[in-house]
Amino acid sequence: MRSFVFCLTLLISSFSLHSHAQEISISGGEAYGRWTFPNSGKLSSTVVRIGYISPALYQWNFDATRLQLELEAGAHFWQDDWNDRDKKGIYLNPMWRLYYPVGNQQIYAGIGVGLAYSNGENLLDRQLGTHLLFEDRFEFGAILAKQHRVSLSINHYSNANFASINHGVNLFYANYAYKF
Repeated sequence: MRSFVFCLTLLISSFSLHSHAQEISISGGEAYGRWTFPNSGKLSSTVVRIGYISPALYQWNFDATRLQLELEAGAHFWQDDWNDRDKKGIYLNPMWRLYYPVGNQQIYAGIGVGLAYSNGENLLDRQLGTHLLFEDRFEFGAILAKQHRVSLSINHYSNANFASINHGVNLFYANYAYKF
């Protein structure tokens, strides 16, 4: 756990050279396996991630809307009771987000494809095939009071068929970020 916190601190401090607003995020959610069990219901796992969202790397304005490229980096923790070994890892994902103003707030949709590393090659009953994975992320959310980002996302992890086994896994997150 100490190495996890150290790596995250190092990662965030390397990005903090920017003078524009930055964000720290925390996300919690679940992953689901393929199988359902009679006594315990659906097989699921608790998932958590902590991250950093960069200031916009690129921005295009279209009347009231804007499209931004933002970089997300951080660490994840996947509880895995199925395999009796929790998974830890890191991710780096460039996110394209389209923002639209609604009163004093903003709503947005985002999509990104990045890389993730996990210390295990499976999650629940899903075999991922490798430690290095692709992370596809689809997100819908809102910016509230200019400092708070809330969203829901679906993250898909797989090895893109670079390994002989590629079950992939979908994780569902509720996300919160604070801009400072």
